Formats: sequence, C-alpha cells, structure tokens
Amino acid sequence: MNSDFRKIPIAVIGLGLMGGSFAKRLKELGHPVIGLNRTKSVAEKALALGMVDTIDPGELKKAEIVIFCTPEKGTLSFIREHISLLNEKAVLTDIAGVKNGFAKEVSSLLPEGMDFVSGHPMCGREGAGLLQADGAIFDGANYVLIPEPWNSREHLELIKGMALELGCAHVPVVTAEEHDRAIAYTSDLPHVLATSLMNSASYSEKTKYFIGGSFKDETRVADINEKLWTSLFLANREKLLEEIDRFSGSLQQIRQAIAEGSEEDMTAFLKEAGRRRREMMHHGSC
Repeated sequence: MNSDFRKIPIAVIGLGLMGGSFAKRLKELGHPVIGLNRTKSVAEKALALGMVDTIDPGELKKAEIVIFCTPEKGTLSFIREHISLLNEKAVLTDIAGVKNGFAKEVSSLLPEGMDFVSGHPMCGREGAGLLQADGAIFDGANYVLIPEPWNSREHLELIKGMALELGCAHVPVVTAEEHDRAIAYTSDLPHVLATSLMNSASYSEKTKYFIGGSFKDETRVADINEKLWTSLFLANREKLLEEIDRFSGSLQQIRQAIAEGSEEDMTAFLKEAGRRRREMMHHGSC
C-alpha cells in the first residue's frame, strides 16, 4: 500500500448520507475520491458539489480502499458484476449495521490479493440522502472493526488508520456476534423506540407546541430511512426482539413503581439510570 496514506485514492460506493459524508471528509483530508452511485444523477450531484473528484467507473482501478455504503445485497451485487473494475490489491470495507456472516460471503467472491475488512462507523444523523451528508459526523465517533482470521494485519491497520484520520476517537475491535448483539441494544432499539414514540396514539398536530429538548432528543432518529432500517431490523431480528423484551421489562418496572406510588422504588430506578449514564459517558465518551 502507498506509504503516504493521506494521499491514497479511495472509492466510495453509494453516495447517500453516509457515503456522502465519507466522500466530503476524505476530500477535505486530501484524498482523491472516486464516487459511484446506482442512480447516476446522485453521483453527478456529488461531482457538481465537489464532494468527489470523479464518477468514472474506469477510475476504480486507482482506488486502494473501496468503501461500500450500500445495503448488503447491493454490495454483493456490485462485487459480482464489477470485480474486474477494482484494483487487484484493493482493501474493501463496509459500514453495514449487521454483520452476521457477511464478511465470509463477500470474501468468497474476491480474488487472491484483495481483502475485505468489515467495519461500522457508529455515527450518523437524521434524514437520508446525499444532501444530508456531513463530514463532521465522524468527529469523536466510535468506528468498530470486525476482523476475520484471513484479514492481514496490514489491512486492518489501514482501515483503522483511515477511521482515526476521519476524526473518530475510538476503534474497538470485536467479533461479528459481539457487534450484532451490542448494536441491537445501542442502535436498533433506539430507532424502534423513537419511531414508536412518534407513532403513539397521543401524537397530534398540536404536539409541536408542547415539546422541549427531551422530546426532540428522543425522537431525532425517527426521521429515518425506512427501507434501510427495515432491512437492518429484519437482518438482526432475533437479537432485536430480545432487546425489545428487555426494554419492556424495564418499562414495566417503572410503571409498577408509579402505579404503586412507591417513591423508594422510583427514586432507586432513576438514580441507577443516572449512574449508568454518567459511567457510560465518562468511560466511553464519543
């Protein structure tokens, strides 16, 4: 790999919110960026906005890193159909929210010399699409790596280096099982809760007159890419259902304390939540 990491060409496949954010930040950092999107008009928009240097598929041979910001099926389809366009020594990576054997499936399609390092940047924002892209989403974020036995140390370090250069603060390394279990709780479940809160029977056109910071914060991610998140929920179905059940148990616990008028139980419940929140932010701030 090129020793001058800051200047190596990088391709971004899929120029939605996340792909666009990668492209913007990588361009700011001085990388030549090749951008491709299934809908060509989106790629043309990215080019016009200066987010990428080229949208010519013929330029993919120059890319030493290829970042797939596409659903799993889209990533697999692209590799099957366009593998000949890629650099023979390219390191491929993804941002898929569920891992679940995906790396093995991708790697089975790759020729010798090409590698796939699975990753997941733990950042984003509400909305969807290229125009929502913002390179600042990486600042201070966590970028999870999910190595496989066949990944070379050099390639793992390359993707780790890219994550840190993007502005991420931590690059934890976990197994696919650990990743999917944790994500069901910290990512999938909050999106379920935010959308459920907005879809409550209590919602009305007058709700907007009674909201403060807490309601805004708790429903921020309800402005959601519905097709993407439907796919993610179903891909992690069993683990997400377990987390919904666990949350229901926690909700029932405070409901019972309220119903019984137990100040002691309510105070203990709230105190423990506050302690955990402070502990989480102190030891793993992002």
